[in-house]
Amino acid sequence: MKLCAIQIPFAYNLDDAEKSVALAIDELKKCDSSCDIILTPEYTNAPAAFPQGECIPFAKAHTEKLLAAARDAAIRCNAIVAVNYVCEAEPDIFRNTTEIFDRQGNSAGRFFKQHLPRAEKNINLLDEEYTRSFRSPDIIEIDGIRFGFLICYDTYFSEYVAHIAHRKPDVVLVSSFQRAERQDILRMQNQHLAFNCNAYVLRASVSMGENSVLGGNSMAVSPEGTILGEFGSQVGTFMCEVGDVKHKYMRSNSFGGKLIPNDQFVEQSRATWAYRPCGSMTVEGDAKMGYPRICAHRGFKTVAPENTLAAFGAAIAMGADEIEMDIRFTSDGVPVVAHDSFLERVSNGTGIIEETTFADLRKLDFGSRFGERFAGVKIPTFEEVLAKFARHAIINLHLKTDEKEGCTEFPKEKMELIVSLLEKYDQQDHVYFMGDYSVMESALKYAPQIPRCMGAFPNPFEIVDRAIKYQCQKVQFFTPHYNQEMIDKAKANNIICNLYFCDDPAKVGDHLMAGIDTILTNDYWSIRRAMDEL
Repeated sequence: MKLCAIQIPFAYNLDDAEKSVALAIDELKKCDSSCDIILTPEYTNAPAAFPQGECIPFAKAHTEKLLAAARDAAIRCNAIVAVNYVCEAEPDIFRNTTEIFDRQGNSAGRFFKQHLPRAEKNINLLDEEYTRSFRSPDIIEIDGIRFGFLICYDTYFSEYVAHIAHRKPDVVLVSSFQRAERQDILRMQNQHLAFNCNAYVLRASVSMGENSVLGGNSMAVSPEGTILGEFGSQVGTFMCEVGDVKHKYMRSNSFGGKLIPNDQFVEQSRATWAYRPCGSMTVEGDAKMGYPRICAHRGFKTVAPENTLAAFGAAIAMGADEIEMDIRFTSDGVPVVAHDSFLERVSNGTGIIEETTFADLRKLDFGSRFGERFAGVKIPTFEEVLAKFARHAIINLHLKTDEKEGCTEFPKEKMELIVSLLEKYDQQDHVYFMGDYSVMESALKYAPQIPRCMGAFPNPFEIVDRAIKYQCQKVQFFTPHYNQEMIDKAKANNIICNLYFCDDPAKVGDHLMAGIDTILTNDYWSIRRAMDEL
């Protein structure tokens, strides 16, 4: 079977872009019946760096001829042809797309690039909304061959490659630019891809110039990770003969063991719980997630005891954008999740959390006061919450100060412990600190990378001024101690507005109209439904 990858020059102006597209079409026309699988590089209908807004018009003007040439090549050569291009996936919505045609010239499916660098979104104006929810990597089967796909930036994400490997492709098609990447890195990267997916890799790219050591290097790699051929910085069509494209690399199952496929050898002992939180249960980080939002205050506390794993799990299961929780420290320095310093309201114990050891706290029942069905529920540590729910929702993290300390700054050692736990569970992008001035002072000094939300007390009507002083990204107004003037002042300073609290569905629309971005509520589902119905 012959694998073919078309490599065209990257263009630095519109005239050269026209020539590169024409060259791609000419190379498709040159392909003959010896070709079995043909691949074009990324942006074949727009292979250039365009000023903002000019990529899509150029691509639209060249798409019809390119796709016609691809279909003709598939029929004429009796080949499978994959073309990467700027595609109008929906009316007026354009995506970086690899479309694959069967030997009869029929479209067998499309793959949309999963990871878009900033230039594609901001300069080329391509759609990325589809990347914001779970999508299993596409596998398209033609004539019994299972094709997987990657486009340029996708190749850097090992978690995604592992997911492709799980789908068991026979051939992974990589359309790419990678203009700044060294060719030795490209070899290594595609060898890793082939070896881990236990599949052939066919890569098509663009030449960055005759003597360039960057970019280019269309290639074919075997499942063993052997480079079968590469094209350097040449222009034209790279061709490589391979055997059975369904061939798999077999290796011993540890020393002296029976032979098994390489991907099975890896998969049988995969310890996913030790990896970064990822997959369909995770959500976008705080900086990316849109507004308005609903924040489940102390979890879904109308259905489960507040500030417990049950309450947080219920809120997340129902789709909460954010969960709010309160952090206090035990007498032996363990951060636990509890609002009150005193134990009487939420447990069967007495005393003060800050004067109680963690071991003694764990002996108490934090569920029965809510309802006998929750008898025996324990107070969770902050780490237990992260271990169960990291990246499942944004966490509004209310760091409580010890009233007895009378401190003017939240203690450094406590701040550093909280930050270390956030880093351990990869929650840094999915959290913000909420608290009084002492918390904001400490956060700004010791953890400036974590967003800050100014609490209302003391002096709730001065909250915006304090937020500005401590360079906070958010404020959290406290009902009824705020007004429209405060909201407007926050907005004028690019500060996001939280509101604690709203449990009345009829008031949700008014709060949003006033400029509130995130509503904290004690009754998550009723407020969620009210927002969704607006």
